Amino acid sequence: MAEEKIKVKAHQKKGLQGLATLLGSLGFTKISYSKDALVIEKIRGFDLKGNPELEYRITFKPDFVELEYDVPPKKNKRARRLEVLPVFLNVLQLSEDYYEFRPSAVYFEINSVLTEILKLMNKDAIVLSTELSEVNSKYRSQTAKYENIVRSSEENARILIECERKRDELAKRVEQLEKMSDEALKETLYDWIKLHNGSLNVREFSRLHRIAIPRVEEGLNMLITEGYIKRRFE
Repeated sequence: MAEEKIKVKAHQKKGLQGLATLLGSLGFTKISYSKDALVIEKIRGFDLKGNPELEYRITFKPDFVELEYDVPPKKNKRARRLEVLPVFLNVLQLSEDYYEFRPSAVYFEINSVLTEILKLMNKDAIVLSTELSEVNSKYRSQTAKYENIVRSSEENARILIECERKRDELAKRVEQLEKMSDEALKETLYDWIKLHNGSLNVREFSRLHRIAIPRVEEGLNMLITEGYIKRRFE
């Protein structure tokens, strides 16, 4: 795991025992204090072997204050630097009574991070602009396809409705053409029987006149009931 450092030149004004007490109340994982050094650490956790994983370490020396931090393998260096710098600046602010800092040294680190942020913003803006353009293009393409499908569906639905309407009209027309009134049926049957010397082949009559056999039998029964013909048993 890679480690990075930020070092700021400073001049220690007095002993660090009070600073150690102050920082000790802020929840750091470990604080080590000696005559000429103060070290505070923040531990992220422990690996599978039980070794501590360092989040960051800040070391106070008589002539500098240094931040050390790790960069996990999958973490971007710039992003990691942006994470730890605010912590470092806050700690420097807390130690103002104990150190004199050269403004140029602090400014350099802040300016460096701001430059990184600007680069990231510019890069992200370009990437986002490109992605937005691609998404807009895809959106317009998909919208056009959707509208075509809708128009096609509407046209297909219209055609289907029109076909169904014509089908229904034709079905009614066929029904009207095929349907024969009782009187017409009786007359047709009577003429057929008379023409065929009093005999009737129901199936043949049904086929030639396109009348269902039950309807033919119904017509025969009406003729018999009304006395126009008599049933002949062979």
